[in-house]
Amino acid sequence: MIKLIGLDGSIFYVNYFQILCIELIPETKVLLTNGRYYLVKDSIESVQKKIETFLHGCITLEDRDLLAEAGISNLQYEGGVR
Repeated sequence: MIKLIGLDGSIFYVNYFQILCIELIPETKVLLTNGRYYLVKDSIESVQKKIETFLHGCITLEDRDLLAEAGISNLQYEGGVR
């Protein structure tokens, strides 16, 4: 889920996997797969960064689990030791 700020200042969370597209009209419009859309204060670049951070977090968590199963610490992995 990514945190967005509506034009009225309200904070809400959107499931990244439900986002169909994002467009600038001049506000940022986030269109969902169900046809609903939200107008937000966040810039397109900001929404993209939030999505990248979310996806990185998902991948990182999965990597941590795999590394733990293999008995490799995160410190060893980040240092390039596999």
